[in-house]
Amino acid sequence: MMTVPSRNASSASAGQAAVAGAVEVTPQAEPREVSEPRESRPLLAFAHANGFTGACYNSLLAPLAESFDLLPVDRLAHDPAYPVGRNLIALRDEWLACLDTALGPVGTPDSRKVIGVGHSLGGVVNYMAALKQPARFHCVILLDPPLMLGRDAIGLKIAKRFGFIDRVTPAGRTRGRRARWDSPQAMHDYLRRRSLFANFTPRALADYIEHATHRHGDGSLSLSFDTRHEVEIFRHLSDHLTGSVARLKVPVKILAGEQSDLLTPPRIARLQRAGLEVATVPGGHMYPFEHPDLTREALLATLTQLAPELMA
Repeated sequence: MMTVPSRNASSASAGQAAVAGAVEVTPQAEPREVSEPRESRPLLAFAHANGFTGACYNSLLAPLAESFDLLPVDRLAHDPAYPVGRNLIALRDEWLACLDTALGPVGTPDSRKVIGVGHSLGGVVNYMAALKQPARFHCVILLDPPLMLGRDAIGLKIAKRFGFIDRVTPAGRTRGRRARWDSPQAMHDYLRRRSLFANFTPRALADYIEHATHRHGDGSLSLSFDTRHEVEIFRHLSDHLTGSVARLKVPVKILAGEQSDLLTPPRIARLQRAGLEVATVPGGHMYPFEHPDLTREALLATLTQLAPELMA
């Protein structure tokens, strides 16, 4: 599995910052070799949810390496050149810059199109990137994205304008959240009691503990995704995309969690009225970690629908 380096590679570990040729796996998984990217294989570029890293999704992505070249971005929102701000425009540009770094700019001889896939924040970033640079993408698949259109977008604008955005997004709960533990076991026990992580598979939780933290000399560990950036992302969720569906030039589909507290049935109905196709996958907003095998099956089925020429 290749890893798209964060644009601030100097602040990441050497393994995270470099583009590597091996699948990253947790100790619970059997390591296996993966060939270097080649033009004959579809290329799937993956963007993570807020507060996570690309390698946290190993249980979902690693099996796909048999048939796809994989480009999970390490960690968005940590490059000072792309500060989190209004409507997450900078993160869209950071994502496109990461792809340019890994693949070459669009229009250059060796550049390649990608299948853009993203969970939550990563879905919206991919959606906005496809609007700006459709030539980069074969298609885009959004996994339970906070894609706010119509009245939902208006609600976000009002919450930002009148200063209560922290109450209507997870920003308020994220401020001051715990970010350091004495040991991996202590972190595991703590997270298992949190609703966000309660239904993660054992491997998905182990991947998060392994790949979303920095280890310290005393054996403790701390989150590698700066919670200050996490809060700012929630505060700047995109509210400007109403009417954007008509401008799409690549196929797009949303896979919503059946029990998602974000993409509720009324919100799904509004997305569908706007012209977006939505299907559901078992689980809540975090279903890629709760049901990675079912998520992968749904992803492959969606690819067969949106880009059958890549799946032949």
